[in-house]
Formats: sequence, C-alpha cells, structure tokens
Amino acid sequence: MKRIIRDDAVTKTKTTIQQEADGTSVFETTQNFDTLIKLNRHMAGEYRAGQMIGDTQRHMQHVAEIPLVVYNHLMEKLGNPRENAQAWKAWLNDPENRDFRTGGGRI
Repeated sequence: MKRIIRDDAVTKTKTTIQQEADGTSVFETTQNFDTLIKLNRHMAGEYRAGQMIGDTQRHMQHVAEIPLVVYNHLMEKLGNPRENAQAWKAWLNDPENRDFRTGGGRI
C-alpha cells in the first residue's frame, strides 16, 4: 500500500512510500511539470538569434528550465554540471530533451 509522505503544491511534487513484502521500503517522488513545458515552449518561441549582440550588460542567457525530479536524476547520472559540463551540454542539445530548452541554437 502506498502512503503519501509529502505533497508540495508549489513544486507540484508528491513523495510516497510503499512497503514491499520482503520488508523493504520504496520511496518515489513524482512531479507534474506540464505548466513548465508550456512556459519553456513559450520562451523558446520568444527567442531571437543574435539578441545579445551589442548588449554588454547581458552576460548570461537562460537556456533551459529543468524540473526538480529530472534535475536530481541527472545529478545522479551525469554528476554536477560544473564538473561534467560536456555531458550536460550533450543532454540539453539532444532533440529528445528540447521541451526543457528555452532558446534556440546549441549550447
């Protein structure tokens, strides 16, 4: 039987625990990020190539918005973005993950 441990309305995450027959416990965190995907698509639609040219005050550009559960999974799989930047770039540039991107081009 699954039991809800935490239900966070802000991050839209739900954590449950399930007792297995052998006595072990399984924790599961799920997150609904349909709204985030819609926002990412809107931001990607607003992106214009070359929009930072000539603007000396914009030193960083927003390139992606990744849900918390996906980010935690990627941290386990790829490690810290600062320590494994190439793997994170490859993941973000993968066409399967385009819904997490907020701009055009390649990273």
